[in-house]
Amino acid sequence: MDFFANIGFFVYPLLLCSILVVFISCERLYSLRKSATISEEFLSDLLENGNNIQDTSVKSLAGRVLVFFNKNEYAKDENLLKAFIQIEVSRLEKGLFILESITAIAPLMGLLGTVFGLTDVFGELSFSLSAQPSNFISGIALALNTTIFGLIIAIPAFIMHFVLTRKIELISKNLNLCIESLLFKDR
Repeated sequence: MDFFANIGFFVYPLLLCSILVVFISCERLYSLRKSATISEEFLSDLLENGNNIQDTSVKSLAGRVLVFFNKNEYAKDENLLKAFIQIEVSRLEKGLFILESITAIAPLMGLLGTVFGLTDVFGELSFSLSAQPSNFISGIALALNTTIFGLIIAIPAFIMHFVLTRKIELISKNLNLCIESLLFKDR
């Protein structure tokens, strides 16, 4: 508990950042699971049977693409289908900009705490040569702990952003394969 006490008021924005990282990471991991996007079964079934796939859930991304293709005559146009896919991919990227922002903001906030703590320490030393060692120690603790906490938040945010971006790229490649299969089987 001393760790958080020595961060000072910087603990509140840093805790908010950490809560956002956990929430967005969990929500995106859940939203990008195979059953909600494109399952292996759907992909192999599409490649074998074309758009005559039965039992497709509209709740999944693959189901929405297939329903869009089958229900709309204008969806047979490759450009319109790709535009629909781009909209769906942008939905998959929801919240990633927040993770990317936290990756930059958290270490900077930690650095700001470091500068604040060191300024406090050296400001007190300049006014009085007989400064209390406890004030010096608390200022150094503030400086170091905010930096540590900022990095503790930024590193997992960076990792999750990378993992989620890679997962979305893979889903996007599978969607492109679906487009090609749908358009080829429709000819």
